[in-house]
Amino acid sequence: MLLGLAALLYAHRQIRRQQHNTVKQLRPHVTMFMEPHAADWHVIELAVRNYGSTAAYDVGFAFQKPPTVARYEHIEDGFADIVELPLPQNIPELAPAQEWRTVWDSALDRSQFGSSIESRFDGLVTYYDRPEPQGWWSKTFGRRRKQYRTKVTLDWETLQPVRRVELMTGHDMAKREREKLELLRNMLDYFHFASKETRVDVLRTEIDRMKRAAEETRARWRRNEYDHPTEVVRLPRHG
Repeated sequence: MLLGLAALLYAHRQIRRQQHNTVKQLRPHVTMFMEPHAADWHVIELAVRNYGSTAAYDVGFAFQKPPTVARYEHIEDGFADIVELPLPQNIPELAPAQEWRTVWDSALDRSQFGSSIESRFDGLVTYYDRPEPQGWWSKTFGRRRKQYRTKVTLDWETLQPVRRVELMTGHDMAKREREKLELLRNMLDYFHFASKETRVDVLRTEIDRMKRAAEETRARWRRNEYDHPTEVVRLPRHG
């Protein structure tokens, strides 16, 4: 009798554990992180990604101190205002492996501010396992959605680009990288607003304009390569 009861309790516990593991696996898991841009090592992007196996809904962020960035386009007398990095108030849905991403800042530029700009930001990512119920019936009798939370720490001092900045010298190089970052930001802003256009003829005009700009840039680059070819140093062959 006791042996049978113990076996029943053990089986029940195993079933509960299996159910818990299944629920844990079949859930969204959203986190926020920062990493270097694929093309420019000093440009740091901020990403929000769903690593779980199900979709996440109503993804929100809360920080003790919000992430900041300098307004490089409004530099006066060598000083730039430090402002809050624009983040979406809410991401309605993130499918499994889907992410939201934006350019944050340049490690080269940020290093020039020193201690006058924050480098560590602790926050919380909140999200749900299902959409918000709609209608009286769903809100009253429907299954309640579960909220999840993920703690995040965004720390510039732990990034490899920061170490690399310490090895770089030369005002011209830093200025060049700053201009490249501004170019990237302007391109992203252009695409953001141009993609909202619904008129086909206007979109066609914008596409042609961008193609001409790309062709002119390519031709200029080729002329520079022709006028200033890369010097090749040939080592003497032995033997």
